[in-house]
Amino acid sequence: MKKVGIEMEDYLYEFYKKVGSGAGRTAEQVMRDVLFRFAGESSLGAIDKRQKQRRQV
Repeated sequence: MKKVGIEMEDYLYEFYKKVGSGAGRTAEQVMRDVLFRFAGESSLGAIDKRQKQRRQV
């Protein structure tokens, strides 16, 4: 597995930290989950768009 680092504004990190504290998770865990969900939803959107284009042809 690869390790990736990102830079973000302090206020954004504090937001994820606050969200995580309410759920018993770290800011990093919350960000990982958000990015994973975004990737999944983006993939589904791309697949749906491709299927709609194929139906129009």
